[in-house]
Amino acid sequence: MIDPITIGPVVLALNATVATVTLDRPDKGNRIDAEMADALGEACRLIAEDDSLRLVVLTANGKDFSTDDGNDSPRKSGAAPPVAGLAIPVLVALNGDATGSGLELALAGDLRICVSSARFGFPGLARGVLPQDGGTQRLPRLVGPAWARDMLLTGRMVDASDALSIGLVNRVTEHSNQLAAAVAELTAQIIGGSPLGARYAKEAVGKGMDLSLDQGLSLEADLNVILQSTSDRAEGIKSFLEKRGPEFTGS
Repeated sequence: MIDPITIGPVVLALNATVATVTLDRPDKGNRIDAEMADALGEACRLIAEDDSLRLVVLTANGKDFSTDDGNDSPRKSGAAPPVAGLAIPVLVALNGDATGSGLELALAGDLRICVSSARFGFPGLARGVLPQDGGTQRLPRLVGPAWARDMLLTGRMVDASDALSIGLVNRVTEHSNQLAAAVAELTAQIIGGSPLGARYAKEAVGKGMDLSLDQGLSLEADLNVILQSTSDRAEGIKSFLEKRGPEFTGS
């Protein structure tokens, strides 16, 4: 593991195949402003340039993941697109509340795991502030239009239990000190598989949301054809026959 890289209010740590991006402005609730958004963009640029990386863990220091009460004048942070645009999976480890632009950032990831005390919501509409970083589009794709309208129109805060039941998060840890262990377990499961397969699965799901079923099935078939011709596919078959763990290279 190389020394962590501090990019303004964001810390980037690289450890073999996993990059950890940490929001590091706990005294301000890790609120996303222009500086935070720029730092996240730079971290994502560095990650995208490293072909050895297979997973990104996005988390934060302090008691909040990232909070925004909507009191500021409308602004587009631009923090979510660089995260959503990464080719490798992004696991969001929610150490606390995620609201407003902070929740929009969390929605840009592929999987979300949170502590049991975490809460989520968009409080800005009551003050005339509409989500501007993908919240109105990513939220209904994740939880469905009914829950999305409920959260957006009422500004209600959703607790961890409800977030799990509606699909806003994938896992909830019983105690806050279990988050790191849960993230490590999920990380091992993800990087234990084919790195190319993970990329293609992410692409198939992401692009498929905007396609008809027939178009989505064609995309899935095309990606399968590409995957079948890779060295990792051959290694997967060989390791199965030899009854050992696969040694994927991402090629």
